[in-house]
Amino acid sequence: MTLNRKFTIAIGLFLLLKTNINGQSNDLLLTKENLSDKISEVYHSFYETENTREIENLLSFLKKYERIQLHDTVKGKMLYLNGVYNLVSLNKYKKADSLLKESFDYAIKTKDDLLIGMIYNDRAVLNDYITKDYVHSKKLYLKAIEFYKKVGNKKKQIETYYNLVHNLRDFKQYESSIEMANICLDMIGDNYNLLIYYKRIFYLIADNYVRLNNYSKAEEYIDILETHLNNSSLGNKTRTYAWFHRINADLDVSKGDYVSATENLKKSILSWRELNNENKISINKYYERELSLEKEIRIEKEIIISDQRKILFISFAAIILLFGFIFMLIFFFRRNKKKNEQIVTLNNELNELIVNLKDTNLVLEDRKKEIESLLKLNEQSLFSRILKISTYNDTIGKISDDIDVHMDSSPSASGYLMTVRKKLKALISEDELWKDFKIQFEKIRPEFFNRLKEVAPNLSVNDLKHCTYIVSNLKSKEVAQLINVSPRSVETTRYRIKKKLGLEKEESLYDLLTDL
Repeated sequence: MTLNRKFTIAIGLFLLLKTNINGQSNDLLLTKENLSDKISEVYHSFYETENTREIENLLSFLKKYERIQLHDTVKGKMLYLNGVYNLVSLNKYKKADSLLKESFDYAIKTKDDLLIGMIYNDRAVLNDYITKDYVHSKKLYLKAIEFYKKVGNKKKQIETYYNLVHNLRDFKQYESSIEMANICLDMIGDNYNLLIYYKRIFYLIADNYVRLNNYSKAEEYIDILETHLNNSSLGNKTRTYAWFHRINADLDVSKGDYVSATENLKKSILSWRELNNENKISINKYYERELSLEKEIRIEKEIIISDQRKILFISFAAIILLFGFIFMLIFFFRRNKKKNEQIVTLNNELNELIVNLKDTNLVLEDRKKEIESLLKLNEQSLFSRILKISTYNDTIGKISDDIDVHMDSSPSASGYLMTVRKKLKALISEDELWKDFKIQFEKIRPEFFNRLKEVAPNLSVNDLKHCTYIVSNLKSKEVAQLINVSPRSVETTRYRIKKKLGLEKEESLYDLLTDL
């Protein structure tokens, strides 16, 4: 919708259609069955004429039948019509903007490019009123033009270019405003009806030239506006007179002719007052109609409540009959006493069986816990025993190394030391110790090493040992004491294992290993 039509549409909208109690409009003949078709019909009618007269009938109908379900395509159009009605007829800008946003969601969902373009255009108009963020409004207008071009709609492109002329002029981009105005006029061409409809564009071009101090150009477009003003077929000239006198006043001020400027300004103010009075009367009639409609809806709701009370009374009677039927069934059941006693006996036996099963289940649970405890104890015992053997071997290794060092520094060392060294080394068999440890460990965790190799086949024997320490829940300090290394060395080994397993720093190595 265009800015100049926003107020003129209000005039004459008081000729409203009456809606009867059966839900039919005298003009639209609305029913629940044809509502979707009528919404589409009114939408296309508004697209052509921008007349909100029929929209009010739709809104009145929907207020009376709030629970009617609509298809997404139709719902998007209805929300749009409700939004422009609040914008044009009631000047409820924030509510209108909210409705248009909701309509936009449905338009995107149904890929309705024409509706998307109209929403962009109208939200830009609202943005000028609500926030006066002209930069954002310009973006919205350009988006509207983009979607109108998609569907090849020249008429809507003209409308949006016209609104963009307003926007750029308010944004003080006077040259760009003139550029958009010329594009708009080129698209209008020789279409006299459109030229009359968008006659204010000549006022806007003249005003832009005044602000650019190009008075000759301004006078040229003022003359064009005056020509249209003198056209007898123009209809209501109040608004056009207001623009004409206002631009003349601005031009007089620029020339320093303040007496003439004052006279023109007075005439412009009188025209605007007359127009505002007409708009106030029209808007008041809208609100009177709203109040009347609310009263009708309240009366109809009272009728509905009365009907609901009747339904409630019938439902209550039906419930009483139902309870009577239930009591009769109970009576017949009680007559069959022997069967009831058998059922009770069977229920008692079943309850006893359930209790026995619960007791048996508790015993099994206790045994399971005992077995798990024994397995854990065996695991810890095995681990402790193997670690002690490993510690002894480490100690033997260190003694053997000391003998080697002594023999290297003293070539004359006795043969006895050489014999002792050989015997000590014969005691150490790391491979056999590890094989024995694996055999015993796999009795407790049968698939542990196989699964670990699948996850990380590049783990060394030392890495595998440390994995058994970790899965046995030994802390770094405990492992360090058992294998005679520093806690830092243990942490380094664990960090290396985490990298080989592809774990992040914050992920738990213990959790991964215990899940294997």
